[in-house]
Parts: sequence; C-alpha cells; structure tokens
Amino acid sequence: MNSQTRRELLVFGLLLALGVVGRWAQPAWNVTPLTAIALLGGFTFRSWLPALLLPAAMLAVSDLLLTPHDSLLAAAAVYAMTLLPVALGRAAARREGWRRAGMWGAGAIVPATAFFLVTNLAVWAGKSMYEPTLAGLAHCYTQGLPFYRAMLAGDVVYVALAAGCVAAARLLEQRPATASA
Repeated sequence: MNSQTRRELLVFGLLLALGVVGRWAQPAWNVTPLTAIALLGGFTFRSWLPALLLPAAMLAVSDLLLTPHDSLLAAAAVYAMTLLPVALGRAAARREGWRRAGMWGAGAIVPATAFFLVTNLAVWAGKSMYEPTLAGLAHCYTQGLPFYRAMLAGDVVYVALAAGCVAAARLLEQRPATASA
C-alpha cells in the first residue's frame, strides 16, 4: 500500500469517526458536521468511491443508535441528499481562487436547502402524519422550518471551519522548509 492510499484511509477513518460522533451529539436538530465532512471528502479523495462511501458510512453507523426514519422513502431521501455535498466538493477541487471559494460557499447553503425540500417531500409522500393534500404538504414544510434553520446554521459554521482548515493546510504546504543550522 502506497503512502497516498494510507493517508486517504487514515483521513477516511478520522472523518468517519468525526461525522458519527458529531451526528450522535446533536441528532434532533441536524446541527452536525455531516455536510462539511461530505464536502471535504469530495474535495480531498482522488476517487469518487471513498468520497461517496464516507457520508453513506456516517449515516449507516450513526443510524444504529438514532431514531429510525419515518419511512423507507424518507431514509432513501436522507441518504441521497448526503451525496450533493460530495459533488460540490469535487467541483471545488477542480477550481481555483474565488471560484473555489464560491463552491465552498455553495456547499454551506445548497445542501441544507435541498435536504429540506427533498426530505420533507419524502416524509409527506411516505404516508406520514401529514394529510395527503397540498395543505398537508405545506404543513410538513412549515413544521420542518426550525430544523432547516438549525441545519443551515450548522452547515455554514462547519463548512467554514472545514474550508479554513483546507486553506491553512495549503498555506502550510506552500511554506518553504527552513534550513537547519
């Protein structure tokens, strides 16, 4: 196993552990590092496979101790929506400068918004406690707004921290080695 593969396995394991613990720490309001970690996975890993496996593994492991999803449809929507930040991370890795910063910014806002729209629709469509009418759908979205606001705030903070760590690591990589006397 080469050093790059070892490094990626170590990063995968550390990010997985951080994501699981972060999700267990605040499952009720979705203020978790999951989006930032999925974005970072998409940005960091050379291959799509570990980048896509990372958020799926975070959900699968953390779901072992969390309340089950409302339905299979809702669970599928949650898992599918965790792939969006991976794609945004991959897009950020292919850009430089302000375009990269813009992708990180999008990664802080777009996933929470898409998650809110798609998962609430799935909860409503999955024969939940909401009436199967447009009024029931509107009620479902209204009830989801506090969770959306909390998830969006958490994503903005965690993605900013992740982007800061990436920027700091890049600066450290670019520093010339000092000669020892």
